[in-house]
Amino acid sequence: MHAVRVVLLGGLFTSAACGDDGRPGADAGQSDSVASMSAPMTTTVPTGSVSDTQGATTSDEGTVSDSQGQTTSPTGSTPTTTTDTTSPATLTTGPDPSGTTVVMTASDTSTGDATTGEPCSGNGGIFDFSYLWVANTAEGSISKINTMTLLEEGRYYADPNPPAASSSRTSVNIDGHFVVVSNRGTGTLTKVAASEVDCVDKNGNGTIETSHSGAELLAWGTDECVLWNVTVNPPPDAYTHGPRGTAWAPGDFNPQTCEYENQRVWVGWMDAPLHGNMASFDGATGQQIDTVGLDNWSPGSNYAPYGAAADGFGNIWFTAVYEELGRIDTETLELKRWPGGGINFYGMTVDGKGNPWFGPYSNGNVAYFDAQTETFVQIPGTGENHRGVAVDKSGMVWVAANAGGTHGCGLNQIDSNTNTFVQFHTFPQCGTPVGVSIDVDGFVWMVDYNGWAYRIDPNTYEKVQVIIPGDHYTYSDMTGGGLVNAVIPG
Repeated sequence: MHAVRVVLLGGLFTSAACGDDGRPGADAGQSDSVASMSAPMTTTVPTGSVSDTQGATTSDEGTVSDSQGQTTSPTGSTPTTTTDTTSPATLTTGPDPSGTTVVMTASDTSTGDATTGEPCSGNGGIFDFSYLWVANTAEGSISKINTMTLLEEGRYYADPNPPAASSSRTSVNIDGHFVVVSNRGTGTLTKVAASEVDCVDKNGNGTIETSHSGAELLAWGTDECVLWNVTVNPPPDAYTHGPRGTAWAPGDFNPQTCEYENQRVWVGWMDAPLHGNMASFDGATGQQIDTVGLDNWSPGSNYAPYGAAADGFGNIWFTAVYEELGRIDTETLELKRWPGGGINFYGMTVDGKGNPWFGPYSNGNVAYFDAQTETFVQIPGTGENHRGVAVDKSGMVWVAANAGGTHGCGLNQIDSNTNTFVQFHTFPQCGTPVGVSIDVDGFVWMVDYNGWAYRIDPNTYEKVQVIIPGDHYTYSDMTGGGLVNAVIPG
């Protein structure tokens, strides 16, 4: 098996979470059996060396279970398909409306020359830098993890009433500069800047006052990198109806400035039984702009739109948990909906072809929706209790899986180019994996509810465990990596 490096971001901690019965914590499928635990027994080692980890979780009843006992051993075999991330990737967008083709180098942060008319040569508004944004659900905050140094560089309250917020979905914009977090318990959205150059000196003292570590959590209203907080309208009428599905749309690419402009965030919630909403919010101001009503929404599960993601054709895709798939044309606001045909939708994303992928729960096969034929396709042999899902630029689909499925607790890998199962990855310590995302360097991140995340090298499968104090019921595009599929078609 591959060794695991461990990076410790915090000391001993206690996390508390509750089921989705009106209390902050877990959504449908989240058991209270992982509600409280102490920090795993973890070894801190110098960068470059390796160490295995071993830990145990404690249930509400006080019983102890070995988290390794939920998994099978990794095969250690070479993957059938790999991605080369050893050199900078050259990325090319399709033509913009003016006919200009934009060429970008993923590791180059330079910008184009708007005065000479030279093509954009840097990121072109894509991935100036990369952070992993993780919701600390019971604390009502979000953490900013540097995906290169693996350090927690900031922690921010996500709502004026943090204990009631039940923060969950985090979504990052296309250049990595901003994140929006949706708070299920309070019906609010909050935007945070990743860099102090984008923060606002609200008190005019010439200094940006903000958090610089996971141990520094400023009082609400005093952190000047928290830019706005808005309540969705009409407001949710129940906890299960609070905002969940959250996704930035890329915006309009300006070849003169080499930046994406008019960026919006799409969010889903319910304001009454059987009535949902998907609405866009101005990324700069937080103003609610377009709202699309969803009649007869989620009659079976009674949850707000659960997942959301943008494609490269100007659409926002979203799901009703366990039930159906929806799509909104962001220009015309045309709405289309498809029943799931027995797919228990949970996590979702969209690949570079514009096809939504799903991590179904209830020992379901990973599946996708062919947007051209409007048919659902399941991948045989991938039945797990899935949660979050992400697709990298090589077309690898990575899906978090909880215990109880075919292989237990870990990460499923599927090749979307051949629609075949590649490998199931297990981990020395695995509690309740939830969110999955891809960072600027192509590394796969899997966030565990129980207080940590793993960074996985898609080539070597080396796993680095990063301890993040708190409980993390966190989904969506936590790094901005999903938006690359929306602007650089595969």
